[in-house]
Amino acid sequence: MKKVVFFDIDGTLVSSQNHIPPSTKRAVKALKQQGILPVIATGRATVLLEEVRKELEIDSYIAMNGQLVVLEGKTIFVNPLPQALLKQLMEQAAKDRKGIVLCGTDDIYSNSFISLVKRSSVLSILKKVGKLIPSKIQMSLFSRLIRKPPKPDDYEGKDICQVILEVDETEELAYRERFGELHFARSNDYTVDVLSAGISKATGIEQMIQQLDVDVKDTYAFGDSLNDLEMIQYVGTGVSMGNGWKELKEVADMVTENVAHDGIEKALKKLNLIP
Repeated sequence: MKKVVFFDIDGTLVSSQNHIPPSTKRAVKALKQQGILPVIATGRATVLLEEVRKELEIDSYIAMNGQLVVLEGKTIFVNPLPQALLKQLMEQAAKDRKGIVLCGTDDIYSNSFISLVKRSSVLSILKKVGKLIPSKIQMSLFSRLIRKPPKPDDYEGKDICQVILEVDETEELAYRERFGELHFARSNDYTVDVLSAGISKATGIEQMIQQLDVDVKDTYAFGDSLNDLEMIQYVGTGVSMGNGWKELKEVADMVTENVAHDGIEKALKKLNLIP
């Protein structure tokens, strides 16, 4: 019977140093050898997940928290944000002088460099800068930037599926109240992912397993952040990384080791998915 395992990227497949542990590479390869499909399920935009996808040789993924679903290289679901709603959100962010990043199906648009660093971009130059500049200094630099929105000429006429907004948890509450048509999914303390209401990694998984004709009881998911909550609760077996948020550990079926301590490989062996 076909089985599928879904993996978040940041804090799950990839450590805080943007490094994929050798044990994780072994584990993903072993899954394939067992006839089990590994799928990336991330909040990242497509352009920001390519390096990880290629390194692990995974062709199926759920990007932007469920707004885009690709199965074996073919797009099976895409859900752009309404232009009018996107404009309202950008106007509010500009008024509040908040950094904002627009995530399209093929590219990202922003004048906010530090937001991308905090979003754990795997673009090589950002990866190097993220290692060299301590978080406190990054945020100090960010606070001095003028939060200009992306240039309309860059993104108009293109499908924007997700917005990354630079707000803390307290500031996020005001945006939630103002934009009830949107869903807010947090994966770090500095930014929040903004997408369509009713969409999450779980809805992306639903789209994929329907296409594959796989029973939900034969699905597994690994995550570490709040934007993994719906996914962990939806699948047959949800696994929280040892470095995961407390709220995720409370709903997970299993808690494994830290990403840097072979957490994925150990959990897959315990679940008898790999030898």
